[in-house]
Amino acid sequence: MIDIFPARVLTLPITVTATASTSAALPALGKIVRLVNEGPSICFVSIGNGAQTATLPNATPTATSTPILAGSDVVLSIPDPLLTTPLSISAICRSGGTATLDVQCGEGQ
Repeated sequence: MIDIFPARVLTLPITVTATASTSAALPALGKIVRLVNEGPSICFVSIGNGAQTATLPNATPTATSTPILAGSDVVLSIPDPLLTTPLSISAICRSGGTATLDVQCGEGQ
């Protein structure tokens, strides 16, 4: 059995506003990233190699605006080619919105 998250997993809190947060390194390597949006607003994230800048969704599909609903606990998988690469994250809310986003990395199943 694989532990998804150990009892003492590293957690990175991100304060999210209407300006994209500074790109930050994920707290660890892993097959999955857990995102807990404490709210009160929906936020959008960008996770990838190098510096990231989250954007708001618009008419053009983009990988830099993955929505994380307020009060949600979302687990995203990291593709195999990126498992050994330190990744970064950035987050943003719509105008007037704020949120606290807690980020953890684990092994998954």
